Amino acid sequence: MDATPRRRRADIAETLRRRIVAAVSAGASRRGDRLPSAREVAAEFEADPRLVLAAYRILAREGLVSIRRRSGIYVAAVPEVAGGPPVVAPGWLVDTLAGGIEQGVAASKLGEWLRRCVSTRKVRVAVVAGSDDQLETFCGELRDDYGFDAVPFAPEAIDRPGGAPPEMLNADFVAAPEPHAAALRRALPDGARVVTLEPRADIDAVWRREMRRGPVYVVVSDPRTLALMERSFSAAAAVHPMVLGRDDIATIPDDAGVYLSRAARRRLDGQAMRFRVLPSTRAFTPKTARELLGVLVEANLAAMQR
Repeated sequence: MDATPRRRRADIAETLRRRIVAAVSAGASRRGDRLPSAREVAAEFEADPRLVLAAYRILAREGLVSIRRRSGIYVAAVPEVAGGPPVVAPGWLVDTLAGGIEQGVAASKLGEWLRRCVSTRKVRVAVVAGSDDQLETFCGELRDDYGFDAVPFAPEAIDRPGGAPPEMLNADFVAAPEPHAAALRRALPDGARVVTLEPRADIDAVWRREMRRGPVYVVVSDPRTLALMERSFSAAAAVHPMVLGRDDIATIPDDAGVYLSRAARRRLDGQAMRFRVLPSTRAFTPKTARELLGVLVEANLAAMQR
């Protein structure tokens, strides 16, 4: 198999993996539920069904799905483990532990080693984004999923008179989506590390399921967010954007699925809501996630060597 089909297979497997985990987390799927066939997924991705089946086999080796001959493909029926992931993938755990042994780390010590690799020192990131919703989403995910000390900045901080604020200059690195990342590279001193945050633009399995039932409402706190999310909206005619303070959310139907941005959730905290609130989705692409983890591990390894 040449590089292009191999990369395509890996991309499909990653998308399916994320969809399955998100659907189980949201309660849209349960362990043991049947999944779309390879032919159905192939039609969606405009791919060869054999390539999709190969992607499903990757997930089967991880233990995330089970492929039953002449029956179909199902979410693995492994019971939930308290404090663990939504769907336990034993094969992935075995691969991870085996990889640690290959690197010279005993399976019994791998967990502690990994913990030290991400928590020996606190890494500070200055985050620039174009709206309050985007800033709160990015900073929240950087804190919750990666453990960064995330400090938010409006785009005006880049070109302010007198230069960037000291809090930004003193951060370990700066992160922003384009075009702010390009502006930061021009404005900051040589050697400043800038990570481009690539937001996900796809629609996950939970949203697809909701849009089959009816319109999905997206409630944000900042009108500027709508322009930033336009790419996602253009691919989904069934998405209805609303802004708190501008639009009346009381008009949302009782049975509608509603996505609330982090900032909108905070502003509505404590208020009774009639509609069904959809789970949050990941903010960053896998490429961005790997780059962020690279910065985190590099800084912690350096601290561990002192």
